[in-house]
Amino acid sequence: METNAEGTYFQEGDSMRIKRTGETGRVNATDGGVVYVLMDGTNETRLFSARADEDASIELVTPEAEETTLEREGRSFAAWDNTTGQPVQKL
Repeated sequence: METNAEGTYFQEGDSMRIKRTGETGRVNATDGGVVYVLMDGTNETRLFSARADEDASIELVTPEAEETTLEREGRSFAAWDNTTGQPVQKL
């Protein structure tokens, strides 16, 4: 993620989640105000606004944010997989 005088923007390689559905993916490319996201599981490409603000339909996934989300849902994870950008859940 990049922050400059004009705002905060997603960058290539950022892990993200669609707020409405919880689906995850990784930013594959950026072009002006658009990010191309390769979705986990389906390898489908979707387009979103590159600006990361409270009105955005996607959010950055970080280990800290994911741990908070899992705790809120009553789940926990044992480790963070840096290859996939996803938590490894405890059994």
